[in-house]
This record gives sequence, structure tokens and C-alpha cells, in this order.
Amino acid sequence: MEVKEAKINQIRQHLDQIIAQMDARSKEGMRIHQVERSLFTSLLQLGFQLLEYYILSIQQVVAVQGVPVDRAGEKMKNTGLRSRPYRSIFGPLSIARPKYYSTTGKSYYRLDEALGLPKSNYSYVLDDWLGYGATEMDFAQSAEQLERILGHPLRGMQSQRCSYRLCEQVKDFYEQQAWENIEDGTHLSVGFDGKGVPIRRSETQRAEESTAVRLSKGQKKGVKKEATVSLSSSFTPRPRQAQELLESLFCPTHEPQKPDGGHTWHEHKHLRAFLSDKVGAIRYGVENLLRRDASAKKPIIVLIDGDRALEKAVRQVVEEKKVTHRVEAYVLDFIHLLEYVWKVANAHWGEKHPNRFAWVRSQAALLLDSQHDEVRQQWQVILQQATLSQYKRDTVQRAITYLTNHQHMVDYKTYLQLGFPITTGAVESACGHFVKSRMERNGMHWGKQGAQNMLNLRAVRKNGDWDNYLQTVVKHEQQALYQKAA
Repeated sequence: MEVKEAKINQIRQHLDQIIAQMDARSKEGMRIHQVERSLFTSLLQLGFQLLEYYILSIQQVVAVQGVPVDRAGEKMKNTGLRSRPYRSIFGPLSIARPKYYSTTGKSYYRLDEALGLPKSNYSYVLDDWLGYGATEMDFAQSAEQLERILGHPLRGMQSQRCSYRLCEQVKDFYEQQAWENIEDGTHLSVGFDGKGVPIRRSETQRAEESTAVRLSKGQKKGVKKEATVSLSSSFTPRPRQAQELLESLFCPTHEPQKPDGGHTWHEHKHLRAFLSDKVGAIRYGVENLLRRDASAKKPIIVLIDGDRALEKAVRQVVEEKKVTHRVEAYVLDFIHLLEYVWKVANAHWGEKHPNRFAWVRSQAALLLDSQHDEVRQQWQVILQQATLSQYKRDTVQRAITYLTNHQHMVDYKTYLQLGFPITTGAVESACGHFVKSRMERNGMHWGKQGAQNMLNLRAVRKNGDWDNYLQTVVKHEQQALYQKAA
């Protein structure tokens, strides 16, 4: 009790000092931001003392509980005090606790269980803050920012270790996630897209692995692996007129009219990304749609950017999951198709011709009216022009081939009438803010497992599941740690 009382007096003295400092600084007229800084430092020191006081309190509670017994009912042997480091948000501590030993050969620390100490030396709060920061910043920046706030040294390696510890249960967490209380729309949609992740050359040169990603100009083969992003969501159809889309696409100052309360094409979005596993990403996205639909009747819309291999893989997974009858449409991203229209316009008119813009709009209007045969015929006429260079001729031919190969996914008139989305903007945006913004920072290269670890952890944050996930991680680790010696 004397130790505890001494600690209480120390805390009270410190608190009195803080109050006295506030009075003195008010008389000096110190600027409030200066007061904030010094006050925060003092409060961290006070927090450290209060944490020490809490440990003393728990030690006293544990001390009166007597000698623990093992599962066989035998008293365990006290083999003396053992100290362990504990890195709290207030600073590092050393916690001395008695070690008990069972005749079955297992050790037990009752104080560890009473305090709920983690497996690592880092507090769950520190793990939380370091990991959360590392999902958006590189590891060194995450540690540096927290070091600046807390005032005690942290390193990038510590941030990396915390992050990788946290990501271990992402797969199980999402397999057990309940969707019963989520009010999805009447229809489900899923989209997929790929983004390259720079991988260490030592790992990309392994013969059994595939790059599976389109290389940019000047990029060396084997530098990147493709991360396939899966975005599943729901929506309630909203029929539209082609004119509404044309105005939003070709009138920069136009503000489209929204129905009362607005309309969301992707409700309750769920993101994941899988490195070098396109089929796994597709299977995950389709399975997520099935898990979130208890009725097993909601129609499914698949949004694709034109990758024929991707479409083939999606159709195979849909057939594998026996939901072919529920897929109402495979929709080719209209914006992606429009890029080909612009390429034909540049070949036909030239990039600075005054008729170019109006021609592209007229072609878009035909496509939105599902007159893709008419568009293809017009492109064939352009292809026959003798004035076209070979390069321009090849450009137009590629556009014709692209439209021909995807004509089964461009019935936009019907899609608009049924109120379906016709762009993959959501999943393409995800490739940028989910993959690229974190995984492709300047000079950054990943190990394969490290990259997947970060993609998993970023999914938790981007899906808005961080707090629930952290609670699950702590709960499972505590259950695994504190099983008494048998």
C-alpha cells in the first residue's frame, strides 16, 4: 500500500504542477498554441504515471488471489519475478510479474492475463495507430508522424512489424462478416480491374511466377505483379435518358439533375485486392455478392473494362458458382469504349479539327442508342480513306476490332432503360486510391507477401471496418494467449 500511496502523491503533485503552470502562463500571456504543446507533453507524462498506478493496482488484486492451479487442479510453483518490456503510447515500461510453473511443463503469468498484455511488446493502441497510419503512408512516415506526436522514438521497422501482425486475421474476419443487417439495394453489381505493384526483382525472377501485368513504356519485364481489385456493391436501378449522359460527358459546365436525395450507384461497397491471383479476386467478389443476398434472387450486373481474359474468367467463376441465370448483363465500361471513339476521331479529323468534338458526341449518341452496327459501318468507311497513314489505319482497325469483340456488352439503350450503371469508374478509382497511392510510391518495391499483407490491411481501412477488425484481433489473441497451463 505504501508504494501505491507514494504513486498517488506523485500523480497529485504532477497535476498540481500542471495547474500551476497554466496559471503562470496565463499571467505571461503565452500564445495558446505554445500552451497546447507544453500541456500535451505534461499530460503524456501524467498518463505514464497513471498507467504505472494502474499496473500497481492490478498487481495488488492479483496478489490476494493466491497461488493459481493448473487444469489438473494442482497448485503451480512460483519461480520468481520475471520482467517484460511493454511499449505504451505514453512510453516504454518494464513490468515485473511472478512466473508460475505447472508440473505439466507449462508457464503461466497471472498478471499478464489480468492486464490483458499482448503477445508482442507493443500495446494494442500503439499497434492500432502505427498500423492505421501505415495503410496510407510508408512505414517510416507512419512511425515519424507518431513519434512527433508522442515524443518518444519509433522506427519504420516497428511500424512494419505492427502492420504485418495486424493483417494476419483479415481473411478470417471477412469470411465471418455478417451482412444480415445491411440494407442493400434491389440489384447487385461487381467489377474488377488490375493495377501493377512494384515487386523486388529477386522475387519477380522466379520461374513459377507470372508478371500478368501490362508493362508501360521503358519498364523492364518482371518489375511489377498485377493486383486484381474486386469491388462488390448494390444499387437500386434508375432509368436514364441518353441525353443526360451526353450532357454530363460533353458539357463541362453542366450539372446533372439528381432525384430527391441523390442516387448512389454503389451502395455498401466492399473492396479487396489480390496479388497475382485474378481468379481468386473474381471468386471473392462473386462470393461476396452471394453472401450479402439472403434471398438468393437479386439480379447481378457485371461491369468490365474490356479485358477479354477478365471476362472469360468472370464467366467461368459465375458458372462455377451456379449463378449464370442471375447475371442480367455484362456491361462494357462506356468511358473505356469512348476512348476508342476519340482515337478514331483523331485519325479521321486530326486532334485540332473543329468538327472533331461534335463528331465524337454524335458517335457517343449512336452508341448510347445501341446503334453499334451503324458506328462500326461508319468506321469501316473511314478505314477505306486513301489519305490515312498506316498508323492511323491500324488505329481505326483496332477500334473496329474492339467494338466487334465486345458487341455483346454494349446494349446501352437497354441498360439505361433498365436503370443499370454503365461505367467502371468506381473500381478504376479504387485501383488508384486503394492500390496505386500506397503501393507505387517513389522508389518503393515490395516482397510478395508484404504487398499482400498491406493490400489486406488497406482493405480493412477502406471498407470502414478498422475498429471492428481491431476488436476482433484483440479478442482472438487474448483467447489464444491466456489458456492456463494444463
